[in-house]
Amino acid sequence: MSQNLLNEFPEIIQCNEPLAMHTWFQLGGNAEFYAEPESWETLIRLLQYASSNAIPVRILGAGSNILVRSTEVAGLVIHAGENLPVTLEIDGSTVRVSGNVPLGRLVTSAVRAGLGGIEDLVGIPGTVGGALHGNIGTDSTDIGQFLKSVKVAAMDGTVSTLDSSEIIFGYHQSSLADVVVMEAVFEFREEDPLELAQRMQKRWIVRKASQPMGHQGSGRIFRNSSESGWSASELVAQVGMAGTRVGGASIFERHTNYIVTTPECTPNDILRLARLVQEQVLEHTGVELALELEVW
Repeated sequence: MSQNLLNEFPEIIQCNEPLAMHTWFQLGGNAEFYAEPESWETLIRLLQYASSNAIPVRILGAGSNILVRSTEVAGLVIHAGENLPVTLEIDGSTVRVSGNVPLGRLVTSAVRAGLGGIEDLVGIPGTVGGALHGNIGTDSTDIGQFLKSVKVAAMDGTVSTLDSSEIIFGYHQSSLADVVVMEAVFEFREEDPLELAQRMQKRWIVRKASQPMGHQGSGRIFRNSSESGWSASELVAQVGMAGTRVGGASIFERHTNYIVTTPECTPNDILRLARLVQEQVLEHTGVELALELEVW
């Protein structure tokens, strides 16, 4: 398998690529094979080849929601980042954007154009594609509600365009979880750019004050529990876990749904701390917290 993959894509396949440098936690083992395609056509060819040869594939975007274990990640990791062509076009209230564009760039571009709806998502890391995968949002807004259509590549390389009515969006989840988002078309509402900018700035200030913004060794851990009526951070704080430390990983005190790390942290420290929190929350509140973090 290895030699064939290398022979087929000699210019872009790397062997034993350290994945720590590609994720926010800056932890974890190497990818058996790693590729940074510079065209969507090449990405599709990679998917087709891997599918035909039963090679496992993982798609890496901004790496803000991924924890890589210390062991090797088998198969092929494809980095669908800004190495690929970037599209961001605004026509009236419609925005066409490629899936590899940072979510923050879409938010600020929409606000500058006087398009409202997703200004509350300012400061959330990741790409547009990743945001659609997890239907990122706040209590009042999620990105899926503004989607008109999306062009996707299935993991076998098949490309299709889906209308929003064909996509299922739920709380921090969607039916786009197992595809590569190549391009999305959104419809926003036209509003006053100055008012939008002010709302965005207020949201940014609140988020910056409560979350470990800019702390690359950090990540959001749990999904909020819709059944309990309490957010994950409230539940963690209720059971007295703020500041709790396991090895080089600790619960961020200002927002207890985040784990922050020190240089000596290992992926296992984060997993052990997450399990400890889950056990304590379940024991004292009866709520079973699910991981939002994707573990490779």
